[in-house]
Amino acid sequence: MKIMFIFAGFVLMIAFCVISTSDIAQAEEVLGTGTESLLGGDLTDPEDDGDPESDSGYNAIFSANDEPGFGGGEFAFNVFDNRLGPSNDKWCCGLGGGIPEEGLHVTAEFEEMYALTHFTVSSANDVPARDPTVWEIQGSNDGNNWTTIFAHDGESFWAERLQVVLFEAGVDYDVQETGYRFFRHVTFDTASNPAGAYFQIGEIEFFGETGLTPVDPKAKLTTTWGSLKNAR
Repeated sequence: MKIMFIFAGFVLMIAFCVISTSDIAQAEEVLGTGTESLLGGDLTDPEDDGDPESDSGYNAIFSANDEPGFGGGEFAFNVFDNRLGPSNDKWCCGLGGGIPEEGLHVTAEFEEMYALTHFTVSSANDVPARDPTVWEIQGSNDGNNWTTIFAHDGESFWAERLQVVLFEAGVDYDVQETGYRFFRHVTFDTASNPAGAYFQIGEIEFFGETGLTPVDPKAKLTTTWGSLKNAR
């Protein structure tokens, strides 16, 4: 009987370790580094023909509460330019006085509602202490009332510069049953906030379905995202 109790305790200990490990595991997927690691064909520019210099060819209207615009000295809309690199290929470096209570946010507005199926967020080219450490992806249908879809609170998850990381519904956040016309990335903190140039981000890609029912994984092979991902 004593042996049975010892064996049962051993099994419970293993189960506890497995459950604990799965709870703290990071599920997000690193796709690589550099522009070639971006998925491409996201909701903001399905045809990958947007011209950041003229702010034309995009399927979304962009806005931001810090440095709205492309180019012009590392402005906010550069996170949608389909390029990773220094200077005008990133958004940098934050408002004077530190990140405001509402965060630093950049928004893409669409004509249709989309259920967010996956997204990528990429690090910029330098100074890891500028990486967002507390940030969210939010959705809205009026541009005023926002719902948190994904939240990260902790250290930067990027291990390299210009690194592209993929987050998927059903793995990294709940499968979405609501569609939104607005999606935004909000940064609330970085390691260097509020000292000096304390914020930067390289690229953001949003992907979604107009239908609100979960998509059969096999169907991804026929979508723009599936075709691009499997071709890389």
